[in-house]
Amino acid sequence: MLIQEKITWDADVDRNLAHLAALGVDCVGFDLPDSHRDGALFDLSSVAAATAFFKEAKARVAAHGMELRTVQATNGFDEVKRGLPGRDAKIEFLQHVVQAMGANGIPVLAYNFKILNSKFLRSQPTIGRGGASYISFDYAAYLKNPATPIEPPIPTEKMLDNLGYFLKAIVPVAEKGGVRMALHPDDPPVPHGTPSLTGAAHIASNLEDYRRIFGLAPSAANGMLFCQGCVKEMQDMDVYDAIRAMGAIDKIVMVHFRNVRGSFPKFQEVFVDNGDVDMFRAMQAYREVGFKGPFSLDHSPAFPGSQIANQAFVIGYLRALIQAVYR
Repeated sequence: MLIQEKITWDADVDRNLAHLAALGVDCVGFDLPDSHRDGALFDLSSVAAATAFFKEAKARVAAHGMELRTVQATNGFDEVKRGLPGRDAKIEFLQHVVQAMGANGIPVLAYNFKILNSKFLRSQPTIGRGGASYISFDYAAYLKNPATPIEPPIPTEKMLDNLGYFLKAIVPVAEKGGVRMALHPDDPPVPHGTPSLTGAAHIASNLEDYRRIFGLAPSAANGMLFCQGCVKEMQDMDVYDAIRAMGAIDKIVMVHFRNVRGSFPKFQEVFVDNGDVDMFRAMQAYREVGFKGPFSLDHSPAFPGSQIANQAFVIGYLRALIQAVYR
């Protein structure tokens, strides 16, 4: 059972990898830019270059006793999501990345299909335990100072067409390389019938949305990043039933293991041990469906004094749950 944390590939990568190894992390996810960057510490400009980089990166992570397991394409790629000119070039870039991942045995590509980063789709933080700052959302408060929506707006069918276009291009490459796609839910998950927060329709905001998405490109490679926090935020959702529903059809590729209090239209992202979800019961549900990880860290409260302390707290909590449930 694997615990995962993300890593940025920069000049401090070895120091950060050593830190994660000391905390007991099993595997890491690499944040992927939405195109090749001149001057970066890695070259993704071709299949050959990306394959060479991932080979070196995987060995470097392994030298710290961990596995490079996930590539995270979670920022940018708006040309693909909005169906803009240039989307084919971005898709080709991702096809090359997935080929390189497959060549190096890196099994997961995490991505989303939302227009704005969730940090722009929040209201003011609230103060929680010990003075910690909780990322929060209150729809009524958000509407008083909303993010600027995109123009022109994108309706549901067009967003689904854009996602289908992408999946039909990328899923065959993923299948061939043994890579699974893990789609993150909308954050926040906006119920159908509620005006869009971004100008683009929210198409991954409940389990029926996911079932429709799986049908756009039927394949074991077309799966879900089960963000437990976002699933809890979905209206009228039972997290434990959702784990069983998605696990029963083998669509949970990886998990963001976090806790929240409340659901749309009002919620707080709280400490892992004091939200609405019984995390022990959730872990039991993952075991029941045969899921073995990775369980990944995700949004956390702003810890008074040090985020490293919060990271250590979550990893230790996760390890204890895994040992209690899986062993």
